[in-house]
Amino acid sequence: MSELVNAQSSAIERRLSRSLSATRILAQGVRENNGLINNFEDYAEAVLNSVGGISNLQLAPDGIIRFIHPLKGNEKALGHNILQDDRRRKEALLAIKEHRLTLAGPFELIQGGVAVIGRNPVYLPTPQGEQFWGFASALIFLEDLIKATELNSLEGRGYSYQLHRRHPDTGVNEVFARSASPLTVNNYSVSIQVPNATWNLVMSRSETTPKWRSTTGYIASVLAGLLAVWIVYFILQQPEKLRRTVIEKTRELEYHANNDALTGLANRRFLSEQLDRILRENARYNHPAALMYMDLDDFKRVNDSMGHAAGDSLLQQIADRLKRSVRDSDIVTRLGGDEFGVLLLDSESVSDVTRVAEKIIDTVEQPVKLGNKSFVVSTSIGITMIPTDGQDNTTILKNADLAMYSAKQSGKRKFCFYNQSLQAAAIAKQELEDDLSLAIDEKQFVLHYQPIVSLSTGELDSCEALIRWQHPHKGLLYPDKFISAAEETGKIIDIGYWVIQEVCNQIKQAESDSKPRHRFAINLSPKQFKDPLLIEKIRKIVRSTDIDARLLELEVTESCVMEDVDAAIDMLAKLKELGITIALDDFGTGYSSLSLLKRLPVDRLKIDQSFARDLETDSDDQKIVEGLISMAHKLELHVVAEGIETEDQLQFLRTYQCDFGQGYLFSKPAPIDQLQQVCSQEINSCS
Repeated sequence: MSELVNAQSSAIERRLSRSLSATRILAQGVRENNGLINNFEDYAEAVLNSVGGISNLQLAPDGIIRFIHPLKGNEKALGHNILQDDRRRKEALLAIKEHRLTLAGPFELIQGGVAVIGRNPVYLPTPQGEQFWGFASALIFLEDLIKATELNSLEGRGYSYQLHRRHPDTGVNEVFARSASPLTVNNYSVSIQVPNATWNLVMSRSETTPKWRSTTGYIASVLAGLLAVWIVYFILQQPEKLRRTVIEKTRELEYHANNDALTGLANRRFLSEQLDRILRENARYNHPAALMYMDLDDFKRVNDSMGHAAGDSLLQQIADRLKRSVRDSDIVTRLGGDEFGVLLLDSESVSDVTRVAEKIIDTVEQPVKLGNKSFVVSTSIGITMIPTDGQDNTTILKNADLAMYSAKQSGKRKFCFYNQSLQAAAIAKQELEDDLSLAIDEKQFVLHYQPIVSLSTGELDSCEALIRWQHPHKGLLYPDKFISAAEETGKIIDIGYWVIQEVCNQIKQAESDSKPRHRFAINLSPKQFKDPLLIEKIRKIVRSTDIDARLLELEVTESCVMEDVDAAIDMLAKLKELGITIALDDFGTGYSSLSLLKRLPVDRLKIDQSFARDLETDSDDQKIVEGLISMAHKLELHVVAEGIETEDQLQFLRTYQCDFGQGYLFSKPAPIDQLQQVCSQEINSCS
C-alpha cells in the first residue's frame, strides 16, 4: 500500500510540475516580446501540444484576463480581474510579493468545472528596475490531473482514495477528490508538495461487499432507476412548470451576479456595466453624471471592538442611509469591504454634487446603534465628473479613488473632486515607491550618526544612527522625503534590517580599529517591531558580526508600544534577553501611564524634542520635563533629552538632573568618519 500511494502521489506531482512549466514558457515569451506575444493563439497551441495536460493558457496584463487559448467555452473568464477576486486574490498577491509561481485551487470555475490554476507573475525590465506586467497562467482540470494517475483503475480493483488539503483561508481540511467507496480504518497517507500548498493523498483497500448487500444494492438500483424514469416522465408532462422554474432561477442568478449579498446594494460589476453604458450614451445624448467613491473612516475600530457581526450590521445601516440620501434614479453600490459608490445621473452641476456630498457626510455621521452601544463613523468621499474626468470606467474609478484618498489625507470627513494635480501626485508617489525598490537592491542608503552626550561629564555616551538616501538623481534625501512611503509599502522592514546590519558592521569595525567602545542606537519602525521574525533576524545579525549585543540600543516609540501592550512587553523582554538596551522614544507625546511604564522592560526614556524647544520660555514645558525626569529616576531609568540647541536649554536640563542630551548644540548628524572630529570640537565646548 505504501508503494502504491507513493507511486500515485509521484504521478500527480510530475504531471502538475510538467503542466505548470507552461507558465514559465509563456512568461519568457512575454519578456522576449516586451509585453506582447504576436499570434498568441499559435504560440499557446504550440505550448499546449508540447507540454500536455492543460485545459487552457491565459495571459492577464495588470491582473485582468485578456487572452485565453483555446477560447471556446472559456469566454466568461475574459475580463476577469484576478486581483479583485476575493476567492483567489490571496494567491495572486502572494505570487507578486514573492516573485514566484503560485497555485490556486482546486475551485469551481465561472465557466464550469473544477480546476487548479498556476499563476506565474511576469516582470519586464525598465530603467528603474523590474516592473510587474501581469500573469501567465495555466488552467488544469482536476479530472485531467487525476487521469494522469491509476487512481480510477485502482478504484475498479477494490481500492479507495481521497485527496484533501488545508484550506488557505479557513484552515479546515477540504476534500476535493474521492472515490465512490469510502476509506476504511486501515489507510495510508502521503503528502504531495505543490506550489505554496500541501495536498494529501489517502488510500485504503475497500471492504469486500457481502453477497446479501450486493443483492440488496442491485434491487435498490433497479428501484432507483424506475423512480428516475417516473420523475423524467413527470417533468416532461409539465413543461410550463419547468419553464417558470428556469426563469425564476435565472432571475435569482442574475440578482446574485449584480448585487451585494450583505447589503442588497448593486455591486462593483453592476456599477462597471452602468459606467460603460453612460459613457456610450453620453456621446449621443450628452447626459453627464458624477461618481462618488467613499470609504468609512475608522471602520476597523468597530470590527475590533464589537466583532464582525456588528461590523456587518453597521454596513447594512449605512447602506440604507445612502439609499435615502439620493434620488431613486441614482445608483448606490457597495464596492467591497467598507467602500461604497454612488452614481449620480444627469448631474453636471458641481454645486449640486457638492450639496449631495455634504448631505451624505452628515447622514453617515449620525450615531449607529449596535446592540446597547452607539457608534459614530464618518466617511471620506472622492468625486469624478463624467465624462470630464475619464473616458472609460477603469479611469473614472481610479481617479475617484485618488480623490477619496486625498480627502482622507486632508483629515477625513471630507470630500474632494478629482483634478490633474492628484494624478501628478499619484505618479510621483509611484515613482518614489519604484525608486525605493531600486534603492534597496542597489544599497543607495547611507547612515549618519548623532552623538548622545552625558550632561554631567560632557563625554560622548553613544550615537544614534539616522538613515539618509543617496539618490542618484536627487542627491541626499532626508527621512521626511521617503520614510512614510516606505512605511506604506512595507519596504521599511527591509530598510530597517539593512540599518541594523550596517550598525553592527560599524561596531565590529570600531572594535577592529581599537577605537573606544560606544553604544549605537537604532530606531525601530512600528511595522518592523511587529515583524514575527524580528528576534530571530537580529539574533542572526549579532552572531554573524560577532559583536557585544550590549553595544546595540533599539528605540521604539511610545505610540508603537501602546498598540498592543502585552505583545510589546513580550517582544521587548526577548530583545533584552539578547543583551540589547531598549529606549522608549518620543516619550511624553503618547498616553503612557506610570503603571504601564513600570511594566515596560526599558532602560532609557527619550524626551521628545518638542519639550526642549520651548524650555526657555514655556513654564508648563519646564514643569513637564522636570516631572518626567523625576518620575523616570524613581523607576531607575536614564533620561535622554532630544533637540537641545541652546546653552540655556542645556542648563535647564542639567538643573533637572537629566542624564543625557542630544541635539545640534553638540553636533548635527554626520558620517562616521567625520563624527570623531565633530565630537571632539563641539562636545568639549559644551562641557
